[in-house]
Amino acid sequence: MAGTCGRWQECRCGGGSAWAEVVAPGRLPAVVIVCGRREHVCRHCPRQPYRAPPYSTPSPPRGCRRPLAAPPCPKDASAPTTPIDLTTERPPKTSKRMSQPTPPTTTATTTALREWNRLIQHAAASGSYSRCLRHYASLLAAGLGGGGASTFPSLAKSCAALRLPRLGAAVHAHALLAGAASAVFVRTSLLDMYAKCGRLPDARRLFDEMPRPTLVSWNCMVAAYGRSSQVEESVAVFNAMRRAGVRPSEGTLVGVLSGCVDSVSASNPGMCVYGFSVKSGLDAGLPVLNSVLTMLVRGSHLDAARLLFDGICNKSVVTWTALASGYLLRGDYLEVFDLFNRMRGVGQNVDSVVLVNLISAAVLFGNLSVAKGVHALIIKLGFECEEDLAASLINLYAKCGDLESAREVFDAVHMANVVVWTSMISGYVEGGHLNEALVMFDSMVCANIEPNEATLSSVLSACAKLGSANLGKKVEEQAIATGLHSEPRVATGLIDMYSKFGSINLARKIFEGVTNRDIAVWSAMINGYACNGEGSEALVLFKEMKNKGFQPDGIAFTHVLTACNYSGLVDEGLECFHSMTMEYGIEPSIEHHMCMVDLLCKAGHFGSALKFFKQMPSEVQNKVLAPIISSYSARCADSSIDFIPEELLNLETQDSDHCVLMSNMLSCLGKWKKATSYRRQLSKQGLMKEPGWSCIELSG
Repeated sequence: MAGTCGRWQECRCGGGSAWAEVVAPGRLPAVVIVCGRREHVCRHCPRQPYRAPPYSTPSPPRGCRRPLAAPPCPKDASAPTTPIDLTTERPPKTSKRMSQPTPPTTTATTTALREWNRLIQHAAASGSYSRCLRHYASLLAAGLGGGGASTFPSLAKSCAALRLPRLGAAVHAHALLAGAASAVFVRTSLLDMYAKCGRLPDARRLFDEMPRPTLVSWNCMVAAYGRSSQVEESVAVFNAMRRAGVRPSEGTLVGVLSGCVDSVSASNPGMCVYGFSVKSGLDAGLPVLNSVLTMLVRGSHLDAARLLFDGICNKSVVTWTALASGYLLRGDYLEVFDLFNRMRGVGQNVDSVVLVNLISAAVLFGNLSVAKGVHALIIKLGFECEEDLAASLINLYAKCGDLESAREVFDAVHMANVVVWTSMISGYVEGGHLNEALVMFDSMVCANIEPNEATLSSVLSACAKLGSANLGKKVEEQAIATGLHSEPRVATGLIDMYSKFGSINLARKIFEGVTNRDIAVWSAMINGYACNGEGSEALVLFKEMKNKGFQPDGIAFTHVLTACNYSGLVDEGLECFHSMTMEYGIEPSIEHHMCMVDLLCKAGHFGSALKFFKQMPSEVQNKVLAPIISSYSARCADSSIDFIPEELLNLETQDSDHCVLMSNMLSCLGKWKKATSYRRQLSKQGLMKEPGWSCIELSG
């Protein structure tokens, strides 16, 4: 609460207070502070009307027209006189003697507070955070006051774990009312709560008002900035801590290093902190070494990370997992398998994170036999019931093309969460089983599982591939109902779907409704214009994206080059291609080369296309043959040309489409013998021309 002098921590409410508990099915009880009087007293300022504190208390739940007052408390609810069983869900019943309509004595009240504190602290220590808050609400309803100083750290811990910052602010206000907020350990717990709930300004204000912060307080502030990747602020607090004469601990270094994971250059603060740890003798602790290892891995310095890893004597499961994740980021699945075998060989216990990394390596390998072996190992280790592993296994089988095994894993999960459902839906979509994906989505909604962004994105992709506008609109309604329609991932799916339906205006409307656009949203809208032949609009949007500070990636350039290709914008396409390589340093992919060759061929610039083709790497040339052969074949059909470059005739291809195109082109020129040789190559190698197909929605 705040006085006019701004010294909110020293203000006291003039009246009583209570927390009113509102129980809603399936929700944490909402707790509302009610002050009996609308005045406060501050020794630094005259009596003033009540004003809301800087750390505002939660507003009443929806549907309540005024603050809720706690119901009248029965006089027998003051204290349980029987010993409290800390393993029970509810506090024990009171004895008959305490049920008499006489007010409790001072001794009884003190005993009751002690027992309630034990109950609250045990609930928080055992991870029953919701129960901890319910017990405190019951304590207040019993008329026993707000508890002692030892009560509030448990409440702050519970609010932090449940990510309830407004409820945490209410705990803070009660600590002020109880006169417990001046205790350093209470302030530290509140600081940690605000930090973990993402309210760093509030946490910093609390920290700055501490006259003599303890080591734990410093560590909380350093770790708070580290978790939010605010490296400069974290290092600044670390340096201030050293200037204040407080010796850093291993926890301090871990907090700083947790935010220094982006790079390991000479100027990186993380390397400086690691140097300090070596100089001060704090580098031998395993938590510090694990943090440095993670920093090296995230910075793609796997050689240095491997040297550090090999020098650690007593490795923990975190150590093994950190290095394995680095090899996964590099795509080196064989090293992940080797690490796992070494880990098992030294007797190191594995956890679900290790197994998820193992499954991810199997996904990169793409071998069904390996997938089944990993699955068998998970069953042997007794982890098959964990939902995260089930979702990863479904994804693994789907990537290997075994949707039946993926469905068996899904059906074996007793209570599938949204991640498991989404994995199965995505597997069906990627495998081309679009109707099954939509049926699965309907079943998910009927099971009262609320879809997330990934779910809606996969279902929208299925609707776009099916060409079903009606189903797409229903999925959009579901997205609006869940409030996810403006999220970047869902908006990207909606833009892509409506663009493929030809509803470019609807796609643009969705694009304009996204406030937190990322590069994927911009790229989807550019691709929408490209697919609908509006190359000029795509280029305008591309320039707008760059002007707003978004750096285009390879996918964005693919869409821009596609737009130039479809609209015949040769000069603009060449400019974008050179900008991609020279200005942004992006290595051209096969898609980029194909767009440029196709653009030049369609414009009739065969010499430039062939020159461009010769400059490509040999492994890329065979992939971009189709547009060149198609263009030459079309010109041969209308007698625009009567020769074929030797570079094309001498190329050998294993692609059935290329063989058919070459055969057709040679037939137009009357070179029947050479054309027949390509047809024979098709049958000889068992290649087959796949027929094209398309579908439309009737009465849609």
